[in-house]
Amino acid sequence: MASRTITNAASELLPENKLRKSFVVQNEDASINIFVKFEKPGELAVSSTDHDHVLGAGAALSINTLTDGKIAIEGRWTIIAASGTPRISFFETEDIRR
Repeated sequence: MASRTITNAASELLPENKLRKSFVVQNEDASINIFVKFEKPGELAVSSTDHDHVLGAGAALSINTLTDGKIAIEGRWTIIAASGTPRISFFETEDIRR
């Protein structure tokens, strides 16, 4: 899994990817919440009050084509931290080998 820190400034978590079949993102921080949102290209509206999912300390979000649909999987996801610089880990799968 890849990992990185995020801040309280909105940023892109995963760009659009028509080959994506699943992804998982985990909040590795012990106390700071993070917020993720499915957004259209060019938008960056994710915030603590405008989000699709909140991930508390240690929580993870897993999305796949079997249960969540093709649009959610292939689309663009953004992320923001409630405060500080928490670390996240993330991983995505595709149908092809690169």
